[in-house]
Amino acid sequence: MNIFRLIFDNLRRGPVSFRLPHKHQCTSNDYRGLILNDAERCVGCGSCAYVCPTCAIEVIRSGDTYQWTYDPGKCTFCGRCIDRCKPNTLTMESKLPPLYSIQGELKKVLTMQRKRPVRPAATPVVAAAKPVAEVAVAKEAVAAPAPGSVSAPAAPAKN
Repeated sequence: MNIFRLIFDNLRRGPVSFRLPHKHQCTSNDYRGLILNDAERCVGCGSCAYVCPTCAIEVIRSGDTYQWTYDPGKCTFCGRCIDRCKPNTLTMESKLPPLYSIQGELKKVLTMQRKRPVRPAATPVVAAAKPVAEVAVAKEAVAAPAPGSVSAPAAPAKN
């Protein structure tokens, strides 16, 4: 068969494949969609970017600010970033992403202040002063065996 005849027939016939519907269909309960980051709770540790196999998440630090970038066009929706996130700020949407035709159209860039972990101040432990009589009674209870108990034989003295 002539190659030009095959090309002409294909052009005359038009597209054979189906076009995607403009309406999204329902998803299952276990559907893994776009990654969402709660910017208020994110600490900027970058562990999500570290474990991302396709580099869909990038964290760029500069001083006390950092830039969190997510490109769904690169994402495989594996969920490793969500499993690794210690403050649990990353979640996945349960709906289908919107249709897009330009690469990088759904890219999200968040610029945030780095939050340092706040460690609570050490609380001083103030022990209540026990009366001297209680301390003496407690020492005698430890030294004297309880009635009816068998005590271990004394060790022989060394010369």
